[in-house]
Amino acid sequence: MNELVSGNHSIIPSTAQELGIFSDEHLITLFLQRPRPKPWSEKTKRAYTRDLQAFLKFIEGTPLREVTYVQLVAYCQSLSHYSAATQQRMINVMRSLFLFAHRLGYIQRNPAILIAAPRTPNRATHRRSLQPEEAQRLLDQAAKEENSRVYLLVAVLLTTGARVEELCQAKWCDLYQDMHGNIGWMIKGKGAKERSVVIREDVFELLCRNRAEAGLSTKLNPRDTSPLVFTSKGTHYRQNGVRDILYRLSMRAGLHRKISPHILRHTCATFALDANAPLLQVQKQLGHESLRTTERYLHDLHALDDGAGKYINQVKI
Repeated sequence: MNELVSGNHSIIPSTAQELGIFSDEHLITLFLQRPRPKPWSEKTKRAYTRDLQAFLKFIEGTPLREVTYVQLVAYCQSLSHYSAATQQRMINVMRSLFLFAHRLGYIQRNPAILIAAPRTPNRATHRRSLQPEEAQRLLDQAAKEENSRVYLLVAVLLTTGARVEELCQAKWCDLYQDMHGNIGWMIKGKGAKERSVVIREDVFELLCRNRAEAGLSTKLNPRDTSPLVFTSKGTHYRQNGVRDILYRLSMRAGLHRKISPHILRHTCATFALDANAPLLQVQKQLGHESLRTTERYLHDLHALDDGAGKYINQVKI
């Protein structure tokens, strides 16, 4: 191996030098594109790219090798107007970049080693789920809408627990029928992971009715790449479009908060567990990587059933 010589000391070239990494731009590109045991989704890559662009804008051209701890503290403080979750993501991706650079020998010291990202609070899942009467009011209002596809959107999200991005990219060919006659939806989720979700018979009928009204075949076809749910123009819904539809619908339904697609996802999990669905089945339905995430719904659902206050019998109220 060739060695760089400095005075009386021989210096082994760093991995960064061996890879030909001599600019911050090249380093960041490799950081975002490097192979990972758990690949980032395209959505995650886009978010991290935006986060790093915001960081580079903040340091105003300072080379990564010259960035100081004081600058990093100031950057973290500048993010205070973001939510705790967004701050956590932006700080963590910055920390990961410096760790990557240090491990490759691109920088000699890691100024981010003492930087800590804020913890995100564990919000109670029941506060993000609809009560049964709220869900029914939402469905009843959707049934009154001139656009029948609004009812379909609510029904699919509420009964499958799918993420809005999963629904917006779904195709008719993602549906299939098993040997017992059940209709399944092969969802392409986070990290390109696939999971199978059952489509209730009544929801499948809605999907078929929507297609028939649009002049599309209702037969399951693995080659039919038309959208599973589609706009009046026959195109895929945009995520923001679905969010806007639900926001307006929740206001017209007289609910006291704006309902997002993610609230319907939480509601699906809560309703399933309340009806004694197996925890593992709910985990599979939602595509949770960890069972602990799903267990939070079960814990919050029964948090008050045996509360300590019920044991107080020393006084009469």
